[in-house]
Amino acid sequence: MMKEFKDLTIEWVRGHQDDNDETNINDRPLPVRLNIQCDLAAKECLKNCMKPKKRAPPLEGAKATLYLGTNMVTAEMSEQIHYAAEAPAMMKHIRDHLRRTNETVQEINWRIIGRAKKRLKLHESIRIMKMMYGWLNIGTQKQKMGKLMCAHAAAKKRRHNIICIPSDIYNEFIEQICLATHAEHPDNTYTVDKHRMNETREQQSRLGEEAFLKGFLHIEWTRALNEVWTPPDIDSEGKKIHKKDPLEQSVCLLKALWDIFEAQWACRNDILHGKESHVIEKDTERKTKRLLEFRTKKTEMLRRSDHWMIEYPVDDIIKWSRSYKIRTLQNLEKLKRIYDKEKQQDITRL
Repeated sequence: MMKEFKDLTIEWVRGHQDDNDETNINDRPLPVRLNIQCDLAAKECLKNCMKPKKRAPPLEGAKATLYLGTNMVTAEMSEQIHYAAEAPAMMKHIRDHLRRTNETVQEINWRIIGRAKKRLKLHESIRIMKMMYGWLNIGTQKQKMGKLMCAHAAAKKRRHNIICIPSDIYNEFIEQICLATHAEHPDNTYTVDKHRMNETREQQSRLGEEAFLKGFLHIEWTRALNEVWTPPDIDSEGKKIHKKDPLEQSVCLLKALWDIFEAQWACRNDILHGKESHVIEKDTERKTKRLLEFRTKKTEMLRRSDHWMIEYPVDDIIKWSRSYKIRTLQNLEKLKRIYDKEKQQDITRL
């Protein structure tokens, strides 16, 4: 090409300038616009076009070429390798867990989920992901393992209180989103047509109420905002006035949903593990009964040399602190296992 067009000059353009830049594409220089449009067209082609049946030949002059299947990798090799290794199994799990098709999974705004997760601390990010995919230890997990400590009905009720919000609250939350995005601003920057917001609401309903409350937002929320978004103005000093772009607004919406979950999770933990927790009270009662059983049947359950550990008045045992009851019961259970083993050995010798 350089030989045929001798007057042709090559200009380097930094790629992916639209990832973290709020500037509207129409306000960018022509080379940058062409680069962004080319990237979008390439991604659309990869998404919708048929995969090649055979590998394309390596690029001329390339020292090494990486292929994943029949596709040639030309950038971000580590991310591409990681995606190829993890994505198929993860997408299958998401489809099975959310009971969604490939089409509806693609409608979820994964980009804002990734951006919002990067702003969380590690333990917060782990807890949020467990909430979104139903991995929180809320009773149903123990039921799967055969270790359910409470009645199934109680576990189901706790799970409902943790991850579910009544439909009227869900509808009100959606309504507030529609009102906020349709609000009349002086410059009409964020005025979204009410009919457009109703369409977006219908698209979100395809994913379900529970998916919405967990943070699986439909990509149409961002698209609706993007249709009316305008670039930030310039102040008297020539600097851009800070203004959230549609993607960042969607991240704020997602954060609001996660804040609702965090409040519910804190309330749940206070109910289950607080000082006045009903669950702890029941567990303490079970431990007290077990201690009294050791006291009543000490000759059957413990060696004579260990009887002193439980030879206390009943009233004193009941008044023991929860932590002391736990420690004592752990020691007694250990001694009981030792005694049972010795008795079994004696029977074998006889």
